[in-house]
Amino acid sequence: MGRQISYAEPGVTTMFSPLQLRPRALLGLVLPCFARWLAEYVTTYPAMVETYRSAVVIASTRIEYAAPHPGFTDVPWLTVRCALSIDPKGEWIQVEVDCSTGERPAAHVSTALRVLAVAGDDSLAARPGVLHPALRKKFTEAETLTTPRLPDPHPGHPTAVLPPTHWSTFISRSHAEVADQWSFIEMVELATQARERLFVQDLHAPLPPRQVVGIPTRTLHAVFRRPMYVYDQCRVTSCANLDPETSQLYFHHRIGPPDAARPHLTVWETLESSGP
Repeated sequence: MGRQISYAEPGVTTMFSPLQLRPRALLGLVLPCFARWLAEYVTTYPAMVETYRSAVVIASTRIEYAAPHPGFTDVPWLTVRCALSIDPKGEWIQVEVDCSTGERPAAHVSTALRVLAVAGDDSLAARPGVLHPALRKKFTEAETLTTPRLPDPHPGHPTAVLPPTHWSTFISRSHAEVADQWSFIEMVELATQARERLFVQDLHAPLPPRQVVGIPTRTLHAVFRRPMYVYDQCRVTSCANLDPETSQLYFHHRIGPPDAARPHLTVWETLESSGP
């Protein structure tokens, strides 16, 4: 097992919905954990970019919730543990974040980062690359792992429950990070908002409202293919299906430019089979 960091976050109301820890709160731990681990064992995140001209971009992330889901009053402190691993070529970094309260597991977040080579100017423009050798050698053998290709979470031929619906928005500065590129946290929020729009706009039949907005999420899986930037027009397409193997209900969201041949981001939300 590789090296870990561990720290505690106080439980606050903005971390929770009435059902569970919010995806935003969990995804918001990923890059701070990454930066904490780097600072402890490798270098600081700003030095990685400024001095070593290496950066990362989110390629995929997966949240797995533990049931029963702890609520706000169950979490005076959230214990956060993080470990990093790197593939042998130095192209991919895997971030594993475990969250618990006391002895009770709360959620696990697994995130694949693609390493980038930063251009030699102030724009922070970057292209796919490998981690700088001086940083790469600071990972131990136990932290050098082949990063597996994540499978489609719902292979086969699903049973359609809700037909595709669409809504349009744009990438604002509140959706973006320092390079005016979309923030992975905010983009996943667009997907969860799209599910709630089905309820607000009364587009959820034949599903009862509770199955759209009243049941906790079991897993959330997001795959990022191409970035979008501030003021890009954005189309969100959402539908609901039953998994052919498990018969679980999941919501499938595709996000990208209106004229894109394929989505730039795909999100799958699988709900619990019953309420909390």
